Amino acid sequence: MKISIGHKIFASLFLSCAVLVLLMLATLRISLGRGFEEYRAQADQAQAAQEFLNSQMRISTLIGAVALALSSLTAAVLSAHLKRPILLLLRGTQKLAVGEYKTRIQVEGGDELAQLARRFNHLAHTLERGNESRKQWIADVSHELRTPLAVLRAEVEALQDGIRPADPEAFDLLHGQVMALTGLTEDLFQLARADLGQLNYKMREVELWKLLQEVTEPFQSRYAKAGLDLSIVHESSRLQAHVFGDADRLRQLLANLLENSLRYTDAPGRVELRCQDTGTHWRIRLEDSAPGVPPEYADKLFERFFRLESSRSKKLGGAGLGLSICRAIAQAHEGQLQAAASPLGGVRVDFLLPMVRK
Repeated sequence: MKISIGHKIFASLFLSCAVLVLLMLATLRISLGRGFEEYRAQADQAQAAQEFLNSQMRISTLIGAVALALSSLTAAVLSAHLKRPILLLLRGTQKLAVGEYKTRIQVEGGDELAQLARRFNHLAHTLERGNESRKQWIADVSHELRTPLAVLRAEVEALQDGIRPADPEAFDLLHGQVMALTGLTEDLFQLARADLGQLNYKMREVELWKLLQEVTEPFQSRYAKAGLDLSIVHESSRLQAHVFGDADRLRQLLANLLENSLRYTDAPGRVELRCQDTGTHWRIRLEDSAPGVPPEYADKLFERFFRLESSRSKKLGGAGLGLSICRAIAQAHEGQLQAAASPLGGVRVDFLLPMVRK
């Protein structure tokens, strides 16, 4: 049973007051009884009254001293009880302030201070993860920038030294590396703006099925050239699929998903894009054939710079930021983006969007 600090303070003060009152009543009863008997027995009533008054003064002084001692003891015990966890919290916050994010506080009991300690530990854990993510982010960005910059440097030095002729092939290679750097910096810029909530969205009613057809049409020839069959299916009795969103951002999300399947699906293979009616949401389901990903890595596909070391990552291209951008766009539309294993042997990605009721 959890007892709050307020209850503890109340119980302590109530107990102290109860003891004091009982002690005072008992003492006064005894002294009054004795004083009354002495008053009857003595002949000099004035002297007896003075002695009775003196006796009451001594007893009152004793009771006051006992009450003060008990109150002081209670306050000391209560202060010690409250001071220890507060000092621990104070030291913990001081360590967090200087960057010691591994700091944790021992949790004892179930009162408000214990709850505060749990919240402190949760905050410290969040800060620790954020700090590790920041370090990993810097390391990943540095790694992604290093490769194209190294190629550019080698090619430029080769041209300067006359080792490589300045022919169209050399310029094409340089142009390709510049475009790779441009794509990476643009993706990083998009994610940074998404984190700051600065991505611009022009929200309006969008006909989703028409948008799907527009996005998939340019990919048909590329999929056919890669030996992949791309099909799009409208699985709903509704003739139109209305959603509220930014058409350009939704087009970007769908194009990223299609580009990802094109890049990592083995030929000959299949990719199916379905528009399904769940009753409250429209579900865009993209499924591709082998290779797939282990189930434990499904959620990590949307993490920044995540690329699985398997056959799905054997091809060049991509920095592992496209799906992270997709998730940011989905969240801005109050939607969900989930990944799982596909019956076709590859990956299934579900994009849920709230319906617009007509």
